[in-house]
Amino acid sequence: MLIPATLTVNFIANYTGQHRVCWRIQGMPGPFICTNIVDCVGGGNVCSAVINIMVDPDSCDTVIYEGYIQATCNPEGSGTGQIPWIESYVPNPSCAKYAVQCTLGPGQSCGPITSQELGLNCNGTVRPAVDFISGGGTFFLCNTTVLPVLPPDYSIVLDGCCYECNNYEISYGLLPGGDFIGASVYYLDCTTRELIRVDLINLVVNPLNICAVTGSVYVEYDPVKVSIAIADLGVCP
Repeated sequence: MLIPATLTVNFIANYTGQHRVCWRIQGMPGPFICTNIVDCVGGGNVCSAVINIMVDPDSCDTVIYEGYIQATCNPEGSGTGQIPWIESYVPNPSCAKYAVQCTLGPGQSCGPITSQELGLNCNGTVRPAVDFISGGGTFFLCNTTVLPVLPPDYSIVLDGCCYECNNYEISYGLLPGGDFIGASVYYLDCTTRELIRVDLINLVVNPLNICAVTGSVYVEYDPVKVSIAIADLGVCP
């Protein structure tokens, strides 16, 4: 959802009088918008222009604005006396994506993590417990401001936001002598932003199709016992 916001551009004005401040989103086609006119005292003093923009605070992407400042005694669109500028709008998602990784090496495992330790999803529901995560394995959480207190050997870092989604197809099967014990799929639900745990031992559908926050699918399994294939099918239908 777009909301009003402002960009403030500060510059040194040598000329006394009116300056136009022109801008556009970097990379967008079309002319600059030059509706902002500010009066400056000149003489090498700082002058400021406030630009009204519409932004998506829950976006995952920084938006870069570019433009120029020019005394209005020069014709609009001419290259005379243009002072270029660049400013960025960095969103602050209300539901950010965090990566939780087992910091131990291959052949080792971290865990378990209780529901109480994992805390609540962005929508206030309880997260499922995690039995264990193999060394180097990473699952994801959508979080607001209070991060969970994790057991030793886990790290948690900001990994983007929870507002882009893809459709994933997870195919699985048993290898000779294998079983599904301990094999689980973890992902962030695209609609609710909840951490979902699906135990393969309980599944009757194959392949499993899910709409998940982009990049949030993690499967915990023993490659000696289970075969797994994850296909990214693109944007959710």
